[in-house]
Amino acid sequence: MIRLPNVGVIFRKEILDSLRDKRTVYGMVVLPIVIYPLMLVLFSQVLMTQTQKLKEKKYAVGVVGGAHAPGLVERLKADGTWELSDLADAPPEANDARLLEGKLQIVIVVPPDFTDAIREERSARVGLRFNNAKDESIFAQNRVEKVVEEYGSELLKQRLAGKPEGYARPVDVVATGVAPPEKAGGFHLGRLLAMLLVMMTAVSAFYPAIDMASGEKERGTMETLLVSPALRSEIVLGKYFAVAAIALVTAMLHLTSMGLTFSHFFKSMMGANPAGLSFSINFSNALLVILPMLPLTLFFSALCLGLSAFARSYKESMVYLTPVMIIANITAFSALIPGIEFNYALALLPVQNCAMLTVQLLSGDWKWGHLLATVASSAFYALVALRWTWSIFQREDVLLRGGAEFDWRQWLRTFGTARPGLGHALAAVIAMMALQLAFAASLVGLSTQRQFLVQQIFLIAAPAAALAVVGGLNFRSTFRLRRGNPVHLALAPLLAAAGLVLAFHLNHLLIKIPYFQETALEHTEQLGQRIESLKSFPAMLVFMAFLPALCEEFLFRGLVLSGLRRDLGKWIGILGCGALFGVVHQVPISVVTVGLFGILLSWMALHSGSLATTVAAHFTWNAGLLAASQGKLGRLLPADDRPPGFILTAAAITTFLLAAWVFARTRGADEAETAGGDLSTS
Repeated sequence: MIRLPNVGVIFRKEILDSLRDKRTVYGMVVLPIVIYPLMLVLFSQVLMTQTQKLKEKKYAVGVVGGAHAPGLVERLKADGTWELSDLADAPPEANDARLLEGKLQIVIVVPPDFTDAIREERSARVGLRFNNAKDESIFAQNRVEKVVEEYGSELLKQRLAGKPEGYARPVDVVATGVAPPEKAGGFHLGRLLAMLLVMMTAVSAFYPAIDMASGEKERGTMETLLVSPALRSEIVLGKYFAVAAIALVTAMLHLTSMGLTFSHFFKSMMGANPAGLSFSINFSNALLVILPMLPLTLFFSALCLGLSAFARSYKESMVYLTPVMIIANITAFSALIPGIEFNYALALLPVQNCAMLTVQLLSGDWKWGHLLATVASSAFYALVALRWTWSIFQREDVLLRGGAEFDWRQWLRTFGTARPGLGHALAAVIAMMALQLAFAASLVGLSTQRQFLVQQIFLIAAPAAALAVVGGLNFRSTFRLRRGNPVHLALAPLLAAAGLVLAFHLNHLLIKIPYFQETALEHTEQLGQRIESLKSFPAMLVFMAFLPALCEEFLFRGLVLSGLRRDLGKWIGILGCGALFGVVHQVPISVVTVGLFGILLSWMALHSGSLATTVAAHFTWNAGLLAASQGKLGRLLPADDRPPGFILTAAAITTFLLAAWVFARTRGADEAETAGGDLSTS
């Protein structure tokens, strides 16, 4: 039993040791409060000073054919900020060479027909040659373009003399942003702060975790702590809370300081209220940012502490933690990607969910469901990481003699004997969702058949198979590659068909709720387009019924269910697998109905021990949905919003209960494994 006083003692010890370290105080206080604002103010001042110098500097301008545009040349001379030189006799190669050497910043080329084009009211062209690898030349090009545009505007006024106002612009566009300035400013500033949130949180947990684990190994104080009366779990919690406390305070100081500094920077650079934007963040929304920040800090603290404890030295821990920082930084940039709509599927992706939610919170455009899903999933990942860190501290060979090296021969000897755990299950789902997000745009140009093949095989089934190979898992046990009991195989389609009828009733009730109705209509339209592109019903059965049933069952009722069951138990594993299966379908109404169907499939998989059973049920469900959408089931399952009739509903309930009762009483292969009959190969 964990004794909280011991946890408190270790917590206070680690906090005091960290505060005595000048590097920690420097990282927590000096950097966020003094250095960052000072650097940004200095940068903005240097930027504005240099920009002003470039605006006021006299640039060397060469003119070719100036006699053809005397008005333009006179305008440049009147400006007084140009050093003009006539290049009428110089060859073009020599002019380009002078540009590359920096003797000229820009060359204006006026064609011989310039005057004729102006007289005939045609469009006259002016060529500008500049060194696009030099700031001064680029700035000169921008300034000359403005002068030419002003000269062209004067000529246009002369052409339009006597014409009514608006003659030159038959149609004028007036764009008006309807979002309040605070919401628009919070959206743009929130993207930057979301990126900083992830980066600062990861960095803030980096150094204290290294110091409290691998640092103690090198100082030789880890052994003293291990022989103290405190339990290993108390040591882990004490160190973990200390890392999390330091990381949270540091990250909040960093984020607050940089947020205020950038807000001031934007105001000074763009004006008090540029283009309907206001960079004054609502205080209540700013407080809400702490909600995703807390579980994110807990997750990074546990992960960094575990990797640091696994490392043999301070140097090796840097090697382990550097990829974590790189991945965190890359994930943080996802907040800057335009066009990504935050949904429940993204709310399950670790780290990225917190970055995306921060943008929503600061802009004021957030939903309680997204907030709760993000906080809950992030807290769950933090608990998983803490559980792994606790297991590291139970191994004295790691804590005292260093981290274990990877042995290829040992891996080959034990290949195919390992069993999946919670980490494998979560990694498979996260990898699948990340791949779906990364390659969604790449699939648009493919045909519908190829889209289904790539999505199901390479983005859903392949990650599970790859994790099983790398982890040396037993394929037969993990993915339930056994012959199913004939009774189970016969009852599986009946259970799915009866469940589909009941799901139609549930859909009929949920569709009356506006929240479900809006998303369901959009999903139905997208599904209808994919169905139409396949044209023939047999092709629909292959690509939209059988292929998803095979690949999705391979992932969810295979690796995911096996991992959840081993570490969380049978019923939590069933509920968890069903919930994940529903959430990854993203559409809220499908999250409910498909999630319930996923729970049924998970129970069938555990009881029967055969993936073939759930594939048959899943195929029946998909085929029934397709047939109903095509009107092939007549009045049994109407394609419109009407629920199934009373007789069909009563028959479905009776069939479902009887089939489930017989299914439960029929012995399956998974029961033998539970009893210990298959553990030798798992």
